[in-house]
Amino acid sequence: MALMPGLQLNIGQQLKLTPQLQQSIKILQYSAMEVQQTIDTMLETNFMLEVDEEEIGSDENDTRKEEEKDSSNEEELTKEEQPLDIEHDNQIDDNIELDMQWDEVFSDHTSSSAGSDSAESTAAENYTSAETTLHDHLQWQLDVAPFDERQTVLASYIIDDINDEGFLGSDLDSLLATINDNETDDEHPLYSLEELEATLKQVQQFEPNGVAARNLQESLLLQLAGFPQTPYVVTAQKLIEENFDWLTFHDHKRIKKVYGLNDEELNTLLRLIQSLNPRPGRDFSPTQSEVVIPDLRLKRLKNGWVVELNQDAFPRLSVNSTYLKLASELDDSDQNKRIKDQVNEAKGLIKSIQNRGETLLRVGTFIVDRQQSFFEEGEQAMKPLVLREVAEHLDLHESTISRATNQKYIQTPRGTFELKYFFSTGVSQYGSADQSATAIKAHIKQLIDEEDPKKPLSDSKLMKILEEEKEISVARRTIAKYREAMNIPSSSERKRLNKYKF
Repeated sequence: MALMPGLQLNIGQQLKLTPQLQQSIKILQYSAMEVQQTIDTMLETNFMLEVDEEEIGSDENDTRKEEEKDSSNEEELTKEEQPLDIEHDNQIDDNIELDMQWDEVFSDHTSSSAGSDSAESTAAENYTSAETTLHDHLQWQLDVAPFDERQTVLASYIIDDINDEGFLGSDLDSLLATINDNETDDEHPLYSLEELEATLKQVQQFEPNGVAARNLQESLLLQLAGFPQTPYVVTAQKLIEENFDWLTFHDHKRIKKVYGLNDEELNTLLRLIQSLNPRPGRDFSPTQSEVVIPDLRLKRLKNGWVVELNQDAFPRLSVNSTYLKLASELDDSDQNKRIKDQVNEAKGLIKSIQNRGETLLRVGTFIVDRQQSFFEEGEQAMKPLVLREVAEHLDLHESTISRATNQKYIQTPRGTFELKYFFSTGVSQYGSADQSATAIKAHIKQLIDEEDPKKPLSDSKLMKILEEEKEISVARRTIAKYREAMNIPSSSERKRLNKYKF
């Protein structure tokens, strides 16, 4: 029986990591200052992109802002009233399309308010440096990670061992020996290598991608694991895992033969690998301090709190309509292609910034709604909040929430804060709601500030006072950890220092 030729239809889904998607992820990760720099750079190279200069610094705009601030009967802002006002879709030919759908990554939800009827709180605004070290960033993620006590100890040592380039400085055997020498006693049994390896894998999921790797090969594989698993990503993973030395020696001929690639596919694969960061910790290298530009602003209106985007951080961008009109009259195919590329690039940046604003607005609104008691009463009223809770509520990935809170600031009546400041692990309480680590630290600091300088409170005494007066149950070891994190000396050291003051 002869085989007959035929057609077969297969249906499947595939997510492409397009240049626009990569740009969108980068823009979300950027601080407001970095976004401004990106816009300035593209304005110099892309003649299709323009900024509405009349909107920026307009006296009428400033007056309108003040009127909104002083209005006592203002209702919640609708989507049309949001400060983010980017005109682009009605100016761009529908035939010129991006190579991806933006709703694959971001939602269009743009709610902007969180209700509250409590009394208005006042405080001076506070601007700080945007500097964040790699260790600080990793430690913050550890503080909000759902680790148990033993995992936290191991993760702390791992983070302390990570160098400025993002790599683990010691081998696991040496690190384990150090941990067991310092942390084990009759009450705390020895840590195993399996425990350390399992905790390392969890720390390797922290931002930035590729951190805590033991070598370059492992770092690249960790970064690729966070990408959508396209055929090129899978091939890159196999190549790095199986034949990493071929990349080192540029053995392109063997790579093409073994992995069945032509020249074009090889170039695409190499570009993907070259886009990875060989030193993931470098992004947190010390830089000159700069003034913070808040991405969000929190205002109290008659009917409650309102979160809105800061117009200064989100300039009004559009595609140049004059050039678009001229482009439609051109017959030169090369000129048309160049115009199309410039429009796609400009539209891509506009959409990236718009979706960055929408995502920050969603995250900021949820945080304000969750932490309303902080804005009413202060640090002692801070509630536990972790990345996973926000991610599940907003239907986003935890890494997206991490990017959306790192070096993103909100200006509030209590001061200007980085969004990740509002995240804190919960300490379990018997028969009552969990207490956040931030709130417990605030209580400890208050008790120490009010103590008798001649008789400083020991950690054991602080533990008893918190339990009896504040109904907060926390271990003495945890109090010591929080006290050290706030750079507060022990009771004996405080007594010695106070002795020299009097």
